[in-house]
Amino acid sequence: MPALNLRSSSWAPSVWRPRELRGGQRGLTLIEVVIAIALIALLTGSLLFGKNMLVGSRVKSAATLIVSSVRFGLARANATGRPARLVIDFDKKQLVLEEAANSLMLRQKSDDQTGGADPATEAETKARLEAERIVEGPHAPRAKFSKLSGVKGAVEELAKGRPLGDGVEVVSVRTEHDDEPLHEGRAYIYFWPGGTTERAIVQLKKAGDKETALTVVLSPLTGRAQIEKGEVDYPEPHGFEQEFSERAE
Repeated sequence: MPALNLRSSSWAPSVWRPRELRGGQRGLTLIEVVIAIALIALLTGSLLFGKNMLVGSRVKSAATLIVSSVRFGLARANATGRPARLVIDFDKKQLVLEEAANSLMLRQKSDDQTGGADPATEAETKARLEAERIVEGPHAPRAKFSKLSGVKGAVEELAKGRPLGDGVEVVSVRTEHDDEPLHEGRAYIYFWPGGTTERAIVQLKKAGDKETALTVVLSPLTGRAQIEKGEVDYPEPHGFEQEFSERAE
């Protein structure tokens, strides 16, 4: 009886066939599944936290912009011999650098929260101020401020209005001529020839957050501006600093 050739027989089991003759697809290994899950988690985390990191960087950039604007304001006041001021617009979320038309301006508090530099627009306030002027007698006129002209570069951007950046909000601004912190409208920080400014703080935060992220603190005597983390209270003047800040320049 002839020997049976199992390899050539048609009824031989399929398991005996070579591996390359089976199906060409195979399943994922456990290691490959773990790697895929890790990549998905990494991408999801980047989408969730990447935006917050970007906005946080913009808040820091906005604080740095305020510090630079203070330097420009001080330099402009020294160069022209006229007072200058930094306008912080809450609604437009931008900074504007302006200067006075003359070299005379009194450093004093004002009931209309403008630092004694802008005439009020309401008829009632005008009438009250006129009555006070008549009673007090002759005094120096209030300074008129306008946007800078004939400037180039970064200062030119401030003259036109420099945005703070998307996702950045001004929480409050407090200066020497403000009895209470400002949270809306326009706030002003003044600079005088000689390298002096007024004591002030500017608080910034991310849009939608409740807590202050950074605070810019201004020193009146040195004109130095520094950035502090979180919410910093307005530093009340002491001793000769208070007397110096309230006198007329």
